[in-house]
Amino acid sequence: MAAEFELGDHILVLDGRVLEIFHRDASESMRYHVAFVGVDAQPKGEGFKVRLGARRHDDTILGGLSLKMDREQFQRFGAFMALAIAARDQVDAP
Repeated sequence: MAAEFELGDHILVLDGRVLEIFHRDASESMRYHVAFVGVDAQPKGEGFKVRLGARRHDDTILGGLSLKMDREQFQRFGAFMALAIAARDQVDAP
């Protein structure tokens, strides 16, 4: 079953090992395999600024989006991303 995180005009969906990002005003979504997802979160005022996209080998993040979150939203986002990390680290039996 897919997991979802909703924030404003964005819905992030984790379906197996694919993270898909939908925006209310966009007809196309962004899709990333969990092995390529990168997240950078920095405190900003009373909340956080989060950058989510494709992580390169030099740890820069390409594409994706930037989100502003309050503490409660950031806590929910962390739980959602923990599922993505578990999916990334899952090793399938031969």
